[in-house]
Amino acid sequence: MAEISSLSSLLKRLEAATTKLEDLAMAGASSSNVSSSLTGSSGAHAPQGQLSQLAESAPASSQQDATHPHVEGFDELLNGPAKGYYDLSKAVGGLVEEQANYVRDLFAAQREMILVATLSQKPPLTSDVFRQLLEPTQKELMKVIEVRDKNRASPFANHLTAVADGIPALGWVAIEPKPAPYVAEMKDSAQFYANRVVKDWKEKDQNHVLWVRAYMNLLTELQNYVRKFHTTGLVWNPKGTPLDGNSLKRASATPAAAPAAAAVPAPPAPSAGGPPPPPPPPPPMMLDTPAPVKQATDNDMTAVFAQLNQGEGITSGLRKVDKSKMTHKNPELRASGMVTSSPGKPGSPKRAGPGAPPKPASLTLKKPPKLALEGNKWVVENFENNNEVILDQVELNQSVYIYGCKNSTIQVKSKVTTIAMDSCTKTGLCVDSLISSLDLVNSKSVQVQILGRAPTLSLDKVDSCMVYLSKECLDVEILTSKCSAINILTPETTEDGNDDFIERPVPEQFLTKIVDGKVITTAVEHSG
Repeated sequence: MAEISSLSSLLKRLEAATTKLEDLAMAGASSSNVSSSLTGSSGAHAPQGQLSQLAESAPASSQQDATHPHVEGFDELLNGPAKGYYDLSKAVGGLVEEQANYVRDLFAAQREMILVATLSQKPPLTSDVFRQLLEPTQKELMKVIEVRDKNRASPFANHLTAVADGIPALGWVAIEPKPAPYVAEMKDSAQFYANRVVKDWKEKDQNHVLWVRAYMNLLTELQNYVRKFHTTGLVWNPKGTPLDGNSLKRASATPAAAPAAAAVPAPPAPSAGGPPPPPPPPPPMMLDTPAPVKQATDNDMTAVFAQLNQGEGITSGLRKVDKSKMTHKNPELRASGMVTSSPGKPGSPKRAGPGAPPKPASLTLKKPPKLALEGNKWVVENFENNNEVILDQVELNQSVYIYGCKNSTIQVKSKVTTIAMDSCTKTGLCVDSLISSLDLVNSKSVQVQILGRAPTLSLDKVDSCMVYLSKECLDVEILTSKCSAINILTPETTEDGNDDFIERPVPEQFLTKIVDGKVITTAVEHSG
């Protein structure tokens, strides 16, 4: 029925174009007017963007998928929570508004990808085709993060960081089989800096507080949308058009071919006093039939069954491994852990095991190390496998921000205002003294030593941390949230007169009771 209605609408359009041509010809219109009128009525437009080209190159009967529930649900997200976030970002203005414009482009790119998924069969997540589809989303995502990276000294740095930490949630399209928990994890990553914005601006400007609520609500509604429509991953159309490199190339070439097909040769000039020439014939009917694609699919399946029917002969095409590459006959290969492959035959990539956590495809880029003073903030970023990074020129009114370091030791040799360590792994931090606080966020297997005094130590989503305190720092206040394996080591004099550190674990298990209508919570102590 859909094909009949599509053919009927196409015939009506051709009849209308023919009638219009006849009317113009009878009125003595010039050939240029006839040609431009026909081109305007044929609806030939050059779409913008490769995903739009792919969607518009689909058969007319499939254009109704633009109203697919998955697309409509995403439009509700854009017209509701996303619009509220954009409006409040405009009210805040400055870099916040600039970053929100990139977020708007990012959501638009993702909508195009969801639309393509409703029209197409699912490609492998590791294929070049999927990476091509993911490329617009990746580019816009990097623009959002770059706004944060280039403006860390801005008064809106916490705003920009909250958005940059949470916006990778849109990488859920590359997550299987549980994308919704991934969105929730990214939302939790943004919560820390979102709370800082509320703390800093609640007494100054309520627009900033409303902005935080709108942004966190946007991430919450995105999670609800993914949980409702894409429970196990981005949903594709099993009966849609198969995607491959050639189909993307054909989609890219479609806009250029459409105007050429719609072009009409100009009629000869009328003779003096003679009647006007007859109008040119209408352009040939173009129907996009999926028959060739279906035939290719049938041929591919026929080849697969032919190989399966070979029986034991199917192993005849396997390549024989040379003895020089066998690890059980070459102990030196076992020691190095590497076996070189033959030239021109690269080895197959290793697949992650079933227990490996899912990661978005092509959404992370390795950045160079950075040590710089931006305003009153020292930035230490992306140091890996460095023995020691020393900051010995830090002044009293400056702060230190450490991000993305691995297998490194960072030493701050002077008294500073605050120090924050974010997203670090197997990193050691040695500080002298602090005026305000030391914050640890999203870090694993880290060690911290305070040589002087620090009034507050805050740990949020930290796993496995050793904190060494000095005798002057025993009155420190330690705040923990969503942490595990946190140990505090304090100096004490042993019986033999030597100073040694005594390890004291921070409780992770709590007992809550309701007493006289009040909630009473105490830490659970284990003795044995």
